[in-house]
Amino acid sequence: MKIFPNSSKFSSGLLMLLLILSIVGSFFLLYNHSISENTENTPYVALILSVIAIAISITFYQSISRARNAANRYASQLKQIEEGQKALRRKEEELKRQEIATENQTPEEDIEEVVKKIIPQETYEDKEAFLEKILSNIAKHHDIVQAVAHTKQSNNQYTITSSYAFFSESESQPFIEGETLPGQVAKNKVILNLESVPEDYITVLSGLGKGSPSNLLIIPMINPEKNDCIGIIELASFKAFDSKKVKLFAALSPIISKQLLTVGNITKE
Repeated sequence: MKIFPNSSKFSSGLLMLLLILSIVGSFFLLYNHSISENTENTPYVALILSVIAIAISITFYQSISRARNAANRYASQLKQIEEGQKALRRKEEELKRQEIATENQTPEEDIEEVVKKIIPQETYEDKEAFLEKILSNIAKHHDIVQAVAHTKQSNNQYTITSSYAFFSESESQPFIEGETLPGQVAKNKVILNLESVPEDYITVLSGLGKGSPSNLLIIPMINPEKNDCIGIIELASFKAFDSKKVKLFAALSPIISKQLLTVGNITKE
């Protein structure tokens, strides 16, 4: 606990008062001696004591002044450090808010550019050709090494309708909602982003041999009127699907679904 605050002038005044009293007391002792009949050594003792008192007062005063000045400097430096830390925290929070805002939005111009590159401009009479073109365009612009499109049939089973660079040593089996990974996505109606796909789940053939991409994005295609999953698109890549790309395909999915619902109901030009 501080007796006197650093900014108070009371301590300095008190020290100066003690110093003055010591000097006045010394002269008072010398004056009394001059008019008294004390021993011969008394004035010297009084003088020495007065000098010691004055020296102690001056030394104490200087020490307190230095300590107070140092404390003021440290307090000022500490305040600057605290203000700097607060400014740094505010900047970090602002950057984090901007990063979250950027991740949570997909610019319309990006969607429009993707739609132009992915959605075919010509019309199609059958879903197989339409989805095959979609998968081909996606693979071309998004580093996809394999893609498969499943559509829901009248018996509520999903079967492969179109594919891109697809290879399987066994015949693909149909599935229903809740079965297999694509079936689970059809049930949940939410994109699934897998970064550790088993080696035997996907096989890609090329002139260099076989490869097993470890990143898989499974996208549901939803009929907005019935909230029903009408198809599933699986995209395999050797590169991870970051959050921005996932959001991009999430925004692209309803556009593909809408176009898919019109296939067969329009006439190819």
